[in-house]
Order: sequence, then structure tokens, then C-alpha cells
Amino acid sequence: MKVLHLSPQDYTGTIGLFVRGHRALGHESRMVTFYPAPNRYPEDICLDLPFVGAQRWLLWLKRMVRAGSLRVPYTGTRERIFWKPSPVEKLLLAFRDRVWRPRVDRAAREYGLWDFDIYHLEGGMSFYRDGRDVKMLKEAGRRIVSYYHGLGLRMRGAITPVWEATDLNLTCEFDLYMRYPEVDYLFLPFDPLMMPPANPPGEGRIRICHAPRIRSVKGTEKILAAVEDLSRDLPVEMVLIEKMPNAEALELKATCHIAVDQVADGDMGYGVNSLESLSMGIATVTNLSGAYREFIPDHPFFLTTPDTLRRDLRELVIDADLRRAHADAGPAWIRRHHDWLSVARELHSIYRRLGWETE
Repeated sequence: MKVLHLSPQDYTGTIGLFVRGHRALGHESRMVTFYPAPNRYPEDICLDLPFVGAQRWLLWLKRMVRAGSLRVPYTGTRERIFWKPSPVEKLLLAFRDRVWRPRVDRAAREYGLWDFDIYHLEGGMSFYRDGRDVKMLKEAGRRIVSYYHGLGLRMRGAITPVWEATDLNLTCEFDLYMRYPEVDYLFLPFDPLMMPPANPPGEGRIRICHAPRIRSVKGTEKILAAVEDLSRDLPVEMVLIEKMPNAEALELKATCHIAVDQVADGDMGYGVNSLESLSMGIATVTNLSGAYREFIPDHPFFLTTPDTLRRDLRELVIDADLRRAHADAGPAWIRRHHDWLSVARELHSIYRRLGWETE
């Protein structure tokens, strides 16, 4: 069986692990990205397409045309969001489609992109916003999977033609799982063996790290303020990890005693940042709703809220035994739920249940 993963970028390394899992189970798999991730995860087929990504001018243009992809994320709600572009945004995307088409067609011929059995669309995105490629694949009898991880379904919303053509919707985001009954939950794949072990200094200040990709989503300013307040009477040091290659970020994270993922309201939960720190054996702090805690009752997190963050961090800084207990619980939990090969086996069991794959 042949499985193709399509994504704007592989900014967490997750898609590469899905590909690795398919191959480990004896299947052919490739990954196509629109542009390279700035944190330099390994690429497979990178088309390096224009007019996409986080360039400053492009973000400015999106704000000018009120692009649907810049909707402020809101969790803790059952609201279902579908992408509704403005007339100007539709015109700009139509222009982008004309520029992209020769490059996409050339890559399709070179790599046989339309000859796979199953297509995984990261964030429910194909090459074209009108879904012409997905419709073509659907008519040809191919299976379509949309995998939602990150802000796509929270900010932009579902792209209607892709949503209607998708055979299987998956997510590792609890709020999306609760909001969209059509979406099934699949734990995020992770390889803990790729992580360096935590090696914080035994003496001196307690190092607290935080690694946001988008500060507003993670509650970064509240985290920075809480650590600054604590530093007035406790030996703590803030380690902010931003805008650097993943290898450098991991080396820096391994020098820390505590990692704070996010303190946003709602069900944002945790992501790759937490998987990294938990695997290293670092006490990891995040905010989980009551429903999320019931969903993963064996979790190893030290829980907090926006209102209690300063108090909770103080407790964790002062109590070395508490810190060690949460650090020690992390690696085993990651192996139970997030191991990349176990996730691959679970995904292929779903394929078999749907009749896409034989035993």
C-alpha cells in the first residue's frame, strides 16, 4: 500500500514520523511539503512554493485582506468553524493557484503524486483551496484522510470541499475531538529515543523553560511575568526558547529543571513541546481542563491555570521531590501513548477497520 502525506510544512517532525511508521510496517510512504520548516526537520519532497509561510510581508497582506486563517483561536467551545474567505482573499488565492499549478503538475509527474492509495492532508489542506485535486483523487477512488494538529481547524476552520471529500478525520487535539463529532482521536507520534536526557545543573538557579511558536496561543506573557515575580525571592531563571533550529532548542531544553507548555484557557492541552520535555525527564507544567484530565487520567503533568500559575510554579520550585516525581513519570507515559510505532499500528488498525487494508 502507498500512503502520501501532504502538508504546508513539517514544523514539529510529526509527519516524518508517520511516514517512518508506514515504512516500518511494510508500506511505501512519502511526505510532500509546500515549503521548508524553519526549525529544520528533515524534508522528503519539498516543493518550496511561493506565497506561503510566515514571511512578514505575507502576514501583513493577510491582515489587510482579513484572511480567514488569521481568526483568533478560541478553545473551550463547541463552535464549528468553516473557512470563509473574503472576496479579495479568494482572488489572491486564485492567483496563487495559477502560479503553483505548473510546479505541482511537474512534481506530480516526477514523483507520481497522484498514484498513491491513501492521502493524508495535514490540517485538511491540499494544494488548492477550491479542492480540485482532492475531488480528482476522490473520483479516482483514492482514500482521503485529514489530520488536524495545531491551529488550522481552530483559526482558519475546515475547508469545505476537502471536508466533504474526506473519508477519515483525525486529530490529536482534544478540543477539536470534542467540537467535531466526525473527528476521531489519535495520539501524536513521537520518538523519545531522539531526545537528549535532561541534564540541568545540580546547584544554582532552577531553570524554567518555555518554547512557544505563537506566544498569544500559549499564554507566554503570563508565564514570563510569573517567573519574573518568582525571581524576586527564589533562585529561578527563565529560559525562553524561540526561533531556533530544533536541535539547538533540544540542547537548551535539556539544561532545564521545569518546562511550561501553556496556560491558555480551554482545551489546548499539550503538544510536541511537552512530549520533548516529558521524554527527557523534565517536570512539565500545562493547563488541562477537567474533561481533558478525565480523557487522560494517567497523565504525568503538573497542572496549573492562568490564575494559579505563580503559586503552582513556586510549589514546584521549592519541592525537589515533587519535581522529581513528575519528571520520572514522563518517559514511561510517552512510551505508553505516543511511541511512533505504536501510533502507526493504531492508524493501520483503523485502515483495516475501514476495509482499506487487509490483514
